Amino acid sequence: MSSEINPDAQVQQMRARFEAGLPSRLVRASRVNLQQIIPAHWFAAAASECASMYVAGFFYGAISIAQAYVEALSAFLAQHHPVGVPKDPPLRWKKLCLKRVVSAQALDAALRVLTDRNDFHHLNREVEQEFQKLEARAEDCVNCLQIIESEVFAYWVDEPGRIALQTPKYWPSGGTGLAQVNLRKLW
Repeated sequence: MSSEINPDAQVQQMRARFEAGLPSRLVRASRVNLQQIIPAHWFAAAASECASMYVAGFFYGAISIAQAYVEALSAFLAQHHPVGVPKDPPLRWKKLCLKRVVSAQALDAALRVLTDRNDFHHLNREVEQEFQKLEARAEDCVNCLQIIESEVFAYWVDEPGRIALQTPKYWPSGGTGLAQVNLRKLW
């Protein structure tokens, strides 16, 4: 009896597993509101992975990345608008709102993402384990990110192939009249 694994059988199993999960992925993808363009900062790749993780069914990862991103985004905003709160992301968001850097809606979205941050980051005993609740929590986190991003990184299409930025200083320069961006798609 050979203990070797047949690579063709593995590929078939992987394909079957992927195809069996497609209907669920499509349903989850239809529930995601996604900001199509964000600045190409150090947090952009992780922020973009968050929605993909939710669609793929990796709920713990989507929740944890959303929480880390909301923390990083508050630190980024505090660099541009000093609020004097270096170590407390919820308080930093509240101060950013008080200074009118973000709206009450963005503040609410950020605080919703951060509500159970310690349970997920430290895998406390209280961390959610029920699949449907994790899925709903991850969906809420991903959609809260869109609320925040659509305000903080607001843009509009000026003409085909050209966007206008509401707050250009939030976007890394790609040269005169250019910005470095992260383009996103779910698939």
